[in-house]
Amino acid sequence: MKEKQEETKAERTKVIVLSGFALVVLFIFAFGCYGCSYQPITPPDPEEAVDVTVRLIGSSWVLDDAQGTQEGLDELHNMVLDSIVFSDRQTNPDEELSLSLQFADVPPLSGALIYQEEEGFLLSIENSPYPVNVVYSQSKDGKTETLTLKGQESNIHCYYLKK
Repeated sequence: MKEKQEETKAERTKVIVLSGFALVVLFIFAFGCYGCSYQPITPPDPEEAVDVTVRLIGSSWVLDDAQGTQEGLDELHNMVLDSIVFSDRQTNPDEELSLSLQFADVPPLSGALIYQEEEGFLLSIENSPYPVNVVYSQSKDGKTETLTLKGQESNIHCYYLKK
């Protein structure tokens, strides 16, 4: 009788340990990729900001719709921004860079890319600042350039590829 009770306790212990192990493995699989793909946005220093601004002058960017229809940023009143075209010139690297924004259902709007040391690049439309961070990135091989617009409040990311 005692042997059966000990066997039952041993089996229960094994089941509990194996269940715990299975939950840990499941947790690692479920959230492991999230940790790998998460890239916090760190504002560029002033020197990097000048380099990025020079790269953006005269460039055009289109919404990356490879993953299907994109939603608009809450900070832009949920309007879908289809493309961004930066001005061909900038008189002073410390000044803002003019741009044109083409939305899906609205005539183009003029705006500017503004650099603030603590915040990084921000979007201004019709002389009104918007809580939207703009992040420039380049692939390791240098073949792909991406602009990411991130809503500060909604935390929605929209990706744009260079034309």
